[in-house]
Amino acid sequence: MQNKGYTIPELIIIIIIVGIFSLVLINKSSNIFVDTNDLTEETQKLILIKSSTDYANSIIDTLKVEDKYITGKDLVETEYLVDDENIYSDVKIKLSYDANTESPKVEILE
Repeated sequence: MQNKGYTIPELIIIIIIVGIFSLVLINKSSNIFVDTNDLTEETQKLILIKSSTDYANSIIDTLKVEDKYITGKDLVETEYLVDDENIYSDVKIKLSYDANTESPKVEILE
């Protein structure tokens, strides 16, 4: 008669292996959330830069004369940005004209 069960040392080894895999997976999944937050912030910054550049192109003649400071709220009011959650309302932005490239320059002020 053959015994089809596992011995105690075999069970301990299996538990140790499963534990190691669990620790690795937990560590990897926690890094995913950190990377997601960084990606979200970068995406929000790119949206703000794109909206500001579009707005700056619409007032390019004014920027050739002087720099302009705006906020995210200004972009929402001029309909260049949609901000339902008020993420951008307090962000300050400097718009200027770069004569070398003949295009607007956008600088987000922290």
